[in-house]
Amino acid sequence: MNMINKNADDLHLVLLFGNEDFYIDNCVKAIKKSFIAPGGDDMDLNVIAKDAKCDFDTLREYVEMPPWLSSRRVIICRSSNIYNCDFDKAEEDFLKSVPDSCVLVFVFDKADKNRKFTKAVVKYGIAAEINYFPDSELIKIAKDSLRKSNISLSDETAGSLVSRCDSQMRQISSEIEIIRLYCKETGKDTVVFEDLENICPPDLHASVFAITDCFGTGKCDQALNTLNSLILRKEPVAKLRATLVTHLKRLIIAKDINNKQEIMSKMKFAPYYADNLLKQASRFTMDQLIKLYFEAIKTESDFKHGLIDERISLETLIVKAAIK
Repeated sequence: MNMINKNADDLHLVLLFGNEDFYIDNCVKAIKKSFIAPGGDDMDLNVIAKDAKCDFDTLREYVEMPPWLSSRRVIICRSSNIYNCDFDKAEEDFLKSVPDSCVLVFVFDKADKNRKFTKAVVKYGIAAEINYFPDSELIKIAKDSLRKSNISLSDETAGSLVSRCDSQMRQISSEIEIIRLYCKETGKDTVVFEDLENICPPDLHASVFAITDCFGTGKCDQALNTLNSLILRKEPVAKLRATLVTHLKRLIIAKDINNKQEIMSKMKFAPYYADNLLKQASRFTMDQLIKLYFEAIKTESDFKHGLIDERISLETLIVKAAIK
C-alpha cells in the first residue's frame, strides 16, 4: 500500500499477487480512489474478470481509450488467461509503453517471479506479492487501527482477537468495526478479554490450549466440557478437529525447536503465543506428542471411513489423551 501511495504520480503498471486477498482488494480500492473521479466508474474503469478470455489485443483496446471524467483510466485485469498468453518482445513493449493516461493493474492469485511477464512488470512498473501476515504483524495492525479511534488493548487481547479470526485480515477488519461500535455505545476506551468474549467469535485456539492442558492429567471432564461449549456455540466439529490437529503439530515443532525466539522467527508467532506453546510442549515428551498426533489422525480416519460418529470420534480422542 505504501509503495503504491509513494509512487502514485508515476503509477502506470502494477502487478498484485498472493493469498491475502483482503489487503490486495484494499490496494485496488486505493488505486481507484486515487485516479477515478466520483461517479466516473462507468466511464473510466474497466474490470476484466478472472475467467475472461482476455489477450493483449483486448488490453491494447482498453489502454488506448482516454479517460472521460477522471485523471486516468484504470484497468483491473484479473484474467488468468492473460498471464498464460505467449509473452515476447511485442508484449514487453506494450507493458513498457502504457501511457500516462492509464493505470493498468494485474491481480493474480499466483505469479512466477522468473517468468518474462513478471520480470517485465518489475522492470517497468510495480510488483507486490501480498501473502498472509504473521500473527505479530496482525496484532500490530489491529492495535494501530483501534488506536486511531482512541481505543487501546493489550498485546494479549489483540492476539486473542487475531486468534478468534483465524488470522484472516478480512474477518479481523470486520471485528474491529464491531469493537468500534461497541466502544462508542458503552463509552469504553480500553478493550479487555471479557469484552471480546461478549462480542467476538470464540477463541478456538485458546480453547484447544485448554483442552490440551487436560491431556495426561485425567481431567477429561474439563476437556469435554470445553468441547461441548464450543459445539453449543455452533462451531463445526470438523473445524475443531482440524484446529486440534494443527495445535498438536505446532507443539511437536515447538518441542523440537525448544527456543522461544526461534519459534517466533520460524513459525511467525506473537511472543505470548510462542511462550504459551513452549510452556505447554514442555509438559510432554516428544514420544507423547507424536503418539497424540497419530491418535488424532487415526480417529479422523475412522470417522471418514464411517466407523464412528464425528463428534464421538473427537470425544474418544480427548478421553484417550486425558488418561494418565
